[in-house]
Amino acid sequence: MKRYRKLEKGGGLFSSIEHQQAVAEKKTGILKLRDLIDWECFRPLLEEVSGYAKRDWSKGGQPPFDPVFMLKVLVLQKFHGLSDDATAEQIFDRTSFKSFLGLQIGDDFPDAKTIRDFKQRIEAEGREGSRRLFEAFGDMLEAKGLLAREGSIVDASFVDAPRQRNDRDQNRRIKDGERPGEFDENPSVGRQKDSKARWFKKNHEAHFGWKNHAKVDLKTKLIIKAVTTSANVRDSQVFKDLVDERDEAVLADSAYHSEDHEEHLLKIDAQEFLMSKATRNHPLSEEELKTNHTVSRMRGRVEHVFARMSQMGAHICRSIGLKRATRHNHLANLDYNMDRYACLAS
Repeated sequence: MKRYRKLEKGGGLFSSIEHQQAVAEKKTGILKLRDLIDWECFRPLLEEVSGYAKRDWSKGGQPPFDPVFMLKVLVLQKFHGLSDDATAEQIFDRTSFKSFLGLQIGDDFPDAKTIRDFKQRIEAEGREGSRRLFEAFGDMLEAKGLLAREGSIVDASFVDAPRQRNDRDQNRRIKDGERPGEFDENPSVGRQKDSKARWFKKNHEAHFGWKNHAKVDLKTKLIIKAVTTSANVRDSQVFKDLVDERDEAVLADSAYHSEDHEEHLLKIDAQEFLMSKATRNHPLSEEELKTNHTVSRMRGRVEHVFARMSQMGAHICRSIGLKRATRHNHLANLDYNMDRYACLAS
């Protein structure tokens, strides 16, 4: 007769405490960021963009969760690519999530509505909280000397949005910049209709949603700057928005190569490493092919960035509208930079 190991029952209260302590001592995944990031440095900005600093709580009302704590909730959410409901459920269920947030079993934690309201609050009234948080962490990285700017790679990645089921006439009007009036006749339907996201087909693969255009540091693979557009916007159209006088050299694939961009790089005194592209009756020379190969090997580092972000679920945006997609991308870029910083610091 085969014998199997008998599963032993838990050892009670002390075993539970020991388990929590063991999880708290881990330094893997999201827990790497818990002690490495100076979370308190975000407090002044968070209190400003959340509006908490101006509100008089002496007049009553339940005080909100600490804004630094809520930022950690958003970082946790983006790190695992979770929805608001799933985030609240996992905080309740997973010991590692509690450890990252500094919670104990039985402590109060935000529900899905609270998480959603905080994200909307930091963007309300043009506060652009997600962008400012991303830039604040970028300033911190630069102060630590982690943004060399000796070479900057420019590229873009698709971020897919919930696909729409519209008829041809509705799609035609949306493409012409008009939002069909019937969408808003039923508010429940209108909230699910996105008239800003667009379709784009690349390499026989169709995408509906947005693009995360990013400028990445060649040496450290940290994201320096980013812009969000609909998926149908050509990569080259935001080149000048990403590149500035602080870039010593710029690398990009052939989609960005143009006389206008060469002149722009010359104007800002940045070395140009844009891959050449062949045209009809004008194939690339041996020297151009060799240069393309060299640039391609270097700019390939940006693919590592987007691959890691896809692992974190950043390639999917569950919300509707350009404003929320921009917030999603900024928070995802912030999360990636924190994760990358943890790798560089270890």
